[in-house]
Amino acid sequence: MSRKLTPRQVIARSYPTWDYAMADRLIAWLEDCGYEIVEKDAVHRDASLVPDVPETTSSLENAH
Repeated sequence: MSRKLTPRQVIARSYPTWDYAMADRLIAWLEDCGYEIVEKDAVHRDASLVPDVPETTSSLENAH
């Protein structure tokens, strides 16, 4: 069974000494820039930001 880590723990473990202070600063900076850390199964409050239909073939594929 796997354990569930918080976003703070995931960021902290990316540093050699599990730097929680750096993780807190990074999370604060992301929030200040307008980003939001959401749970994987959570629905974002503004779902209109996600396109409904995936893009069709790109123009590079049509060039061949």
